[in-house]
Amino acid sequence: KPIADFQGVQFMLADMAMKLEAARQLTYAAAAKSERVDGDLTFFGAAAKCFASDVAMEVTTDAVQLLGGYGYTRDYPVERMMRDAKITQIYEGTNQVQRIVMARNLP
Repeated sequence: KPIADFQGVQFMLADMAMKLEAARQLTYAAAAKSERVDGDLTFFGAAAKCFASDVAMEVTTDAVQLLGGYGYTRDYPVERMMRDAKITQIYEGTNQVQRIVMARNLP
């Protein structure tokens, strides 16, 4: 039986897709605010970077878990995607710094 037929795996895949779409929409909102030069752009930019990079790490970790040992080998692209996701949490301001930026820009 394919693993995608198991309900627990389906829930995991659904959660991964939902989080990715939420990150995508927050990123689009920040991009739109950038185009309009809105006053709350700083908050939304920091929120989009922080949320999207956290989601990327969470989703790739789940993908590695779903693939088991295969997800951890260099034979499959998920291993590289997980390393790439981790660096997005660090560069251009760590996510902790992004949270400070957001907190300072709350109304």
